[in-house]
Parts: sequence; C-alpha cells; structure tokens
Amino acid sequence: MSAVETLAPDEGPPGQGPVTLPRAVQFDMVSRLNGRAYRIFVAAPLLPPSPEGYAVIVTSDGNLSFPIAAQLAGMNALGGGKKAVVVSVGYPSENPLELSLLRRRDLTPPTPLQNIQPVPGWPEPTEADFGGAEDFYRFLVEELRPAIAAGWQVDPADQTLYGHSLGGLLTLHVLFAHPDSFRNFVASSPSIWWNERAILADVPAFARRVEAGEVTPRVLITIGATEQEPPKALPPGMTQEDANQRIAQARMVDNAADLGGRLAALKGAPGYEARYRGLDEDDHSTSLGTSIARAISFALRD
Repeated sequence: MSAVETLAPDEGPPGQGPVTLPRAVQFDMVSRLNGRAYRIFVAAPLLPPSPEGYAVIVTSDGNLSFPIAAQLAGMNALGGGKKAVVVSVGYPSENPLELSLLRRRDLTPPTPLQNIQPVPGWPEPTEADFGGAEDFYRFLVEELRPAIAAGWQVDPADQTLYGHSLGGLLTLHVLFAHPDSFRNFVASSPSIWWNERAILADVPAFARRVEAGEVTPRVLITIGATEQEPPKALPPGMTQEDANQRIAQARMVDNAADLGGRLAALKGAPGYEARYRGLDEDDHSTSLGTSIARAISFALRD
C-alpha cells in the first residue's frame, strides 16, 4: 500500500477492533418527556471518589465531545485536580448529517420558521425541528441525573453544564431560566445570534436575580478568536459571499464578548462569578477542544 492510499471501510490489519476508553460506558435512554432516544456516554476517574462524591460534567453533542472531555477530565484527576464523572448526551447514530439534524431540536428554544436559516444540502426546516431546549433541560435534570446518581457516587452540589455552538446557546438558556440547576455553566462559542439574538431578552431578569443575591452560578463564556474572520474552507454548496454574510450577521466574537462583559459586571453575592475568555488562534471548529480544556480547569481546579 502506498503512502497515499486509504483502507476501505471493510478492510484493515488483522486483529483490529474498536477503540475503548478506560472506565467508560455507553447506554441508550428514551425520554419519557419528549419520546426522543439518547445515547449516554459516561466516564469515571481511575481514582475513588471523595467523601462528597465525584463532581459531574455534563456535555451536549456527546458523540463528538465525549472522548475529549473524558480524557481531559481523567488527566485532571491524575494530576491532582478534582475528580469528576463525565456524562455526555448524544444520539444513537453515527451519521454526521443525522446527528446535526437531531441536535437542532434539543439545543434551541422555540423559533419562528421565518427566523431559521436554511443550510445548503439539508432538508427544508420546519418549526417541529426546533424548540426543544426546555424539554431537553428537563430530561437532563429529571431523568438523566437520577440515573447517573444511581450508578455512580456523585456530588449533587457540584455539577457543570458544558455546550458548544448551539450547545452553548442551550447552556445560556438553562443558565438564565434555571440558574440553580448546575453549579457551573460553560458556554463555548454560543450561538447568541440565533432567532435574532432572542436569548439576550432573558439577561435583565437573570441580572436582577444575581444582584438580589437570589442565585450564585459560576459562568464561563469562551469564543474562538478567529470566529469572525472569513473561513479558509467552505461547506459544500456555500459561496464565499454567503459565508461572509453569515459571519457578519452572527457576530460570534462580538456577541460573546458583549455578553461576557455584561455578566462579569454584575455584583452578585459571594459565589457568583462570570468570566469571558477569547481562545487565541482558534476558529469555531478547533475551539471545541480548547474550550473543553478551559471548562475542566474552570470547574475542577478553581
């Protein structure tokens, strides 16, 4: 085989097998709340829990985020940091397009159809394809959380929610609507632009609760520093003009910096904290891994 040849999907060296992660398992759950099937990925540290139990880091887009989060959290524990169980929520599919379509419903609030941008090469959007964020939140805390607590010794007071892109939008939705539901909230490259930046309408009420001392969440917002620059590669069916227009409308860096500054300026009770971090040289894709590393440091080392 030459250096540039690739193996066909059904070929390979003798004795090959699937890659596994130490102390990692997966199982499927069907939500009683929304009837949707989820694939749950869980990784526990190699070290025993503290008397309070393991911290918990919950990540959306689990098919993609789980291997990164599991390995980094494991290294953190072995390096003397707080020990955490990583719980990642994905879907029972390996098809990238299907995964992209499934996530849109769970990670977005209700959205008028006229405010949904079609994606070249994807099915025509319908309102039913979006708007499930609240049901997904309830699945996380009412169904998944008890299942994890039944299988692992975890600390109910030390739980983190992480999401990237639309997952970052979900994190912001949960933060503003249910700020007591997690100790730490990490919104990586959040899609604040979604539905004409409707998520920002929730900020004033959240700010009043923080400044009244009613809630004290810890918040981290991250963004790839190059996310407002023209992309070096274009998705199939998208022109450079289309890409530039979408970037200008999304204002990824500006929106994240503005919101991060607003939250950091709030004067809350002891325990409240909000930070904003630009990730040098990262774009929207590469910031996933970098932001997970920042999330683990924020949640488990501070």
